[in-house]
Amino acid sequence: MAWNPLHDGLLSSSILAEGPDVVAIWSLLVASSDRFGVSIITVPFAASVLRISDDRAEEAFRVLSSPDPKSRNKSEGGRRIIPTDEGGWRLVSHAKYRTLASKQAAAEAQQRYAYRLKAEASARETCEIPGCDSTVAGAIDGKRVCSAHAFSEEAEP
Repeated sequence: MAWNPLHDGLLSSSILAEGPDVVAIWSLLVASSDRFGVSIITVPFAASVLRISDDRAEEAFRVLSSPDPKSRNKSEGGRRIIPTDEGGWRLVSHAKYRTLASKQAAAEAQQRYAYRLKAEASARETCEIPGCDSTVAGAIDGKRVCSAHAFSEEAEP
């Protein structure tokens, strides 16, 4: 099973106006979809897991597979899911949100890498006081000094 993030765009989605059954079924579909955006969740299984009637689950699947003119995603007429030939469901916007999550994860990884490089470079810097090879603790009047020399007369310009 693939890992699928639940995007915060759901908080402003027209899905929320459809009620808790639709939101719960949508969440199940997202959580259970594979890396291609296909879920094999069935109506009876969803009803059982959510402890709702089959009729309520069926209605939620009907809403998600029907056109929604208020949907931000206009592909497939605003439908959230499309039935597959194998009896599963294809999540229409899955690829879009998977790409967004990948880009965000890559940006965060790059930020952590840059921070680590900066920390390592800072840890390698030595005090500018002649003869001292201690690690820099800070700067005094533009001179990078260790903690031992931070308040000494040698650190003054």
